[in-house]
Amino acid sequence: MEVADLIFFNGNVITVDQQFSIHQAIAVKDHLICGTGASRDILANFKGEHTKVIDLDGRSLLPGFIDAHAHLELYGTNKLGVNCKELASIKDIQATMKQVAASTKQGDWIRGWGYNQNALKENRHPTRWDLDHISTDHPIIITRTCNHISVVNSKALELAGIDENTPDPDGGKIGREDGVPNGLLFEAAHMQMFLEALYPEDQIMEGLQYASEDYIEKGITSVHDAGGYTNHHFRHLAKAVQQGKIKLRVHTLIGSLNDSPGVLDKALEAGMVTGTGDDRYRIGPAKVFIDGSSSGPTAKTREPYTSNPDDSGILYLSQDELNHILGKAHDYGWQITAHAIGDQAVEMLIETIETALEKAPRNDHRHRIEHAGITPPDLVERISDSTILPVPNPAFIYEFGDGYLQDYGDRVRHMFPIRSFLDAGIMTAVGSDSPITSFNPLVGIWAAITRQTKQGAVVGPEQKISVEEAIRLYTLNGAYASFEEEHKGSLEVGKLADLVVLNGDILSVPTEDIKEMQVDITLINGEIVYQNKKVEV
Repeated sequence: MEVADLIFFNGNVITVDQQFSIHQAIAVKDHLICGTGASRDILANFKGEHTKVIDLDGRSLLPGFIDAHAHLELYGTNKLGVNCKELASIKDIQATMKQVAASTKQGDWIRGWGYNQNALKENRHPTRWDLDHISTDHPIIITRTCNHISVVNSKALELAGIDENTPDPDGGKIGREDGVPNGLLFEAAHMQMFLEALYPEDQIMEGLQYASEDYIEKGITSVHDAGGYTNHHFRHLAKAVQQGKIKLRVHTLIGSLNDSPGVLDKALEAGMVTGTGDDRYRIGPAKVFIDGSSSGPTAKTREPYTSNPDDSGILYLSQDELNHILGKAHDYGWQITAHAIGDQAVEMLIETIETALEKAPRNDHRHRIEHAGITPPDLVERISDSTILPVPNPAFIYEFGDGYLQDYGDRVRHMFPIRSFLDAGIMTAVGSDSPITSFNPLVGIWAAITRQTKQGAVVGPEQKISVEEAIRLYTLNGAYASFEEEHKGSLEVGKLADLVVLNGDILSVPTEDIKEMQVDITLINGEIVYQNKKVEV
């Protein structure tokens, strides 16, 4: 008899195997799953004198959630700045940040994050002059919720050398009023400014530990990290994993929010390649940015925005530039991907992948599209034909869906179109894009099922999926997206013991209650790394 270290019994063990089997119990030995089945069989065959036994009492136990697109560093360092996400007005932002300025050394940066001009009482972006009322002795930056736009004060503009004579950077725009910079920075202009406002390494490492702890509390055991502002980000991640500050399994996309082609090119020439590493830290796909954000809006669309017939978004790269850098990565054996929100950007990435595969065919390439924000039927068909793997963000519908209705009109029917992907037989994983929106997988699962916004509208109801399908997207499909489905993503004998126990049965609770469910226990590598204080183990 193989004696287990740990047995969970009397519950609903959702294996997410090929048949989506449901068992009562599961046994763990060392860091692997050694058995699943009926409670009496698992207890009879695997329980020994020193086996720890936990009664699930009808709760669901699932594979650990896999967030296939998130930004650990951005989320973690945000916790060190001022949270503007829930502040109702520019006046509230000013009052809150004045308090921070009073205790901040003169000349040091003051950083905020998460504002959304559409949710502010003034219904506009803050400006440099609004921020100057907070302080002119400190440089100040507040990042919009999308992380593609920011506003800075006069001191920050001075430090960056931005004035009325400064041209817009490629792939970006400096906001102006009567020719004078107003503090608003869009896309590449924002990314470049953040290089001035970077956190020091010790604070970045502190933030990464916060991120790991918070993600684990929500049942996330693996993250596909989608990058930071510089190429130092990868060193920070690897160091944090090595030091145990990050307990999550990390699959890192190689690129950068700033100068993604340049950062990627250095990685290609250094001899890195997708798959290098181990089950704690692994190199993932080559990634670049094509366009902007869905909620800005700065996403590059085929047709102008419904809310602004004179605008259709921002492009970072031309088709030729995209073909060159990602084609090179494909030739070197990498999995490739790109941030692509608008339908024009999605089409550009599809074109790049088709071109690369025509030149150098490769089976099981698993090339990805990060976000695939607006993907109408003609693009769904091309994605299917080239076996491309999209990574949409269902939680965006909840947080930003009301704005999508205004900005994109009828195109919302094809936004993050998971039902269309699945019906076309397209392998699909999902990500939160945290800190852009909630990293809680249960919120993402609920949003994928309901397509409901914060104000109660239903955006693209034809794209709804089932709870079983949503669970698979957050587990086994996430593992597939990183070539790791043989080792994790489902609860099968021999796979890694990454597990999550919920506080109820996700398959039987009312749909509206799913996003309110809590995680009771999270295991990584057979070790309990999180336990709800209200739960006895």
